[in-house]
Amino acid sequence: MDNQQEIFPIVDEEGQVLGSATRGECHSGTGLLHPVVHLHVFNSKGDIYLQRRPEWKDIQPGKWDTAVGGHIDYGETPEEALRREVREELGIADFEAEAIGKYVFESSRERELVYVHRCTYDGEIRPSAEELDGGRFWTMQEIHEAMGKGVLTPNFESEFKRCFGREKYALFFDIDGTLVSFKTHEIPSSTIEALTEAKKRGHRVFIATGRPPLIITNLGAIEHLIDGYVIVNGALCYVGDTVVKCKNIPNEAARLLARDAQEKNYGLIVVGERDVAVLDPNGQVDKVFRQELAVDNLNQAKPLDVVLNQRILQLTPFFSEEYERELMPRIPSCTSGRWHPAFTDITAQGADKGEGIMAMAAYMGLNPRYTMAFGDGGNDLSMIRKAGIGVAMGNALDSLKKEAAYTTTSVDDDGILNALRHYHLIP
Repeated sequence: MDNQQEIFPIVDEEGQVLGSATRGECHSGTGLLHPVVHLHVFNSKGDIYLQRRPEWKDIQPGKWDTAVGGHIDYGETPEEALRREVREELGIADFEAEAIGKYVFESSRERELVYVHRCTYDGEIRPSAEELDGGRFWTMQEIHEAMGKGVLTPNFESEFKRCFGREKYALFFDIDGTLVSFKTHEIPSSTIEALTEAKKRGHRVFIATGRPPLIITNLGAIEHLIDGYVIVNGALCYVGDTVVKCKNIPNEAARLLARDAQEKNYGLIVVGERDVAVLDPNGQVDKVFRQELAVDNLNQAKPLDVVLNQRILQLTPFFSEEYERELMPRIPSCTSGRWHPAFTDITAQGADKGEGIMAMAAYMGLNPRYTMAFGDGGNDLSMIRKAGIGVAMGNALDSLKKEAAYTTTSVDDDGILNALRHYHLIP
């Protein structure tokens, strides 16, 4: 049991000591404001350590709480109390704490002036067997899933939202099946509203698509919200007129595939750095892109020999998965990302959406921990894995859902809106 006769300082909201009272008096609904220290311990991966409160605690027994939390003794400074509590509760002495601020927490039982700190620590943690019922690191996904379910202490939930819920995210969206409906070929109104609200709250919006510039024609409703583009599956990344990354397919690989398409009579889209060429001997390219995906400007394509003299960013052959497995070993400098049963997108090794996100984060000074990727197809797998948080649409491939941190509803069922609300990025 806690010592109910322990003496706590009584303070004003600035921390000035006004007097003293016992623990029992402070925790009996008197409203006496007493100071405490909190330390949030992160590891270098961005996970956060939580302690589990023992069942014998008089407040919030058995719940998961801030890594370190303790009362300031009468006559003790916040810095002295923090060092003492961290040593007693976690067995840590060599840490550098960053003060975040202070605020007043109030419940029916007590009022606390909370001095909040954070640190990054990858060393050994030895939770006190006397004061705690163990502890562990939690991912951000686990924290969000546990919110509001009685697993975490109300104090931790409110403090987490106050101190860390305001982090600004870089949001990366696939187009087809994620932003744009396969049924209507339009961006749902709920998605437009959600992205508008996200931008108002300081989050950034990026496109991450397999489409080349020529056929990115369906984003008019949100174009003014977009901060940058990761296109042709990460082979080309740019912000405004600035090219952040451009990784081309070796010329010999591009010409090998072009010859193979002509010999075997299958469709092929060749994406150069300036133009696009289309081989469509059996009409399958037109059928899929114009009729299914509502792309109506492939008639602007240039002759194959013209485009092959440019740097080639992507090849989109219309062949089966079986033939894909047979052909790819012939072009080991390339990688394949299939998001449609009729075709796959081939780019240079190292050119995928995940690498594109990392390149964009490095260029714009974004913390990769606060990147969030949304997708539905096979070519989204790399960014779902690389982003701080990967979100699969409800209409996504099962293989993608298995890799995602969270699966939202479908593109036609307010999927983007629901995901952003789930992560508390918008109300």
